[in-house]
Amino acid sequence: FRELRMMVYSITGSFKSLLWIALVLGTMFYLFGISFTTAITQHINTPGKWRSSDNLEMYERFGTLDRAALSLFMAMSGGLDWGDLLTALEPLPGQYACIFVLYIVLSIFAVVNIVTSVFLDCAMQIHQQDKEVVVHEEIEAKNEALDQLKDLFEKMDADGTGSMTLQEFEDKLDKERVVAYFNTIKLDVSEARTLFSLLDYDNSNEVSIDEFVNGCYKLMGEATALETNIMHCEVKNLRCVVHSLSDEVKELRSLMQADVIHRMAPSSDAKRALQRSEE
Repeated sequence: FRELRMMVYSITGSFKSLLWIALVLGTMFYLFGISFTTAITQHINTPGKWRSSDNLEMYERFGTLDRAALSLFMAMSGGLDWGDLLTALEPLPGQYACIFVLYIVLSIFAVVNIVTSVFLDCAMQIHQQDKEVVVHEEIEAKNEALDQLKDLFEKMDADGTGSMTLQEFEDKLDKERVVAYFNTIKLDVSEARTLFSLLDYDNSNEVSIDEFVNGCYKLMGEATALETNIMHCEVKNLRCVVHSLSDEVKELRSLMQADVIHRMAPSSDAKRALQRSEE
């Protein structure tokens, strides 16, 4: 549910930004709206202009401050085509058309992008806070797992010596509850001797509580890609060491054989003395 949690946190965390954005937009609607409303009121100053059909749409869109603010909001959000609103303002002098175009440029290319960046920044902050929450949850989960392993060791250590021998370990694995717990943490206990040798780091033929807890925690779950690559790298290094050692042994063997042959072969002086004695 992390995605849902981030969405809820982003919505609730953006309320303060939303209030400031509403204040900025309201101020902009008020300034431009009162400009158009004042211009229309000054333009329609005779009974004939009030009854003219040319001014009807202009008055319906910008005749009052609330209508003007609503029309400006709809022009920015896509509720109305801003070209139609610009056409409605044609009875006014040309500078008001320029003011309306300036409003469209500011609202669409400036305000909307700024609002989007504010909400995006808020979402990024929430995401960063969520990472901290995830790290805290992982730490709590690790501590909980270690506490459970400690409780399991205390239950398996019947004599209370703080360590277990192989015989004690095998005896405890005969209990279904112990086997069931190891299965929940994805540890195969079918080979008790192999598991015991993995936990016995110091080769003392006894597993202490620290060895049990740390060893079981490292063996919990499935092997990750990093652990697999580390194992491959260690095997590769071990293979190189074995090949190097094998070459050195072969070279040493050759030297020893040459030395033995040299020792067994008679010298030239011994050969001449032998030939003289035969003569």
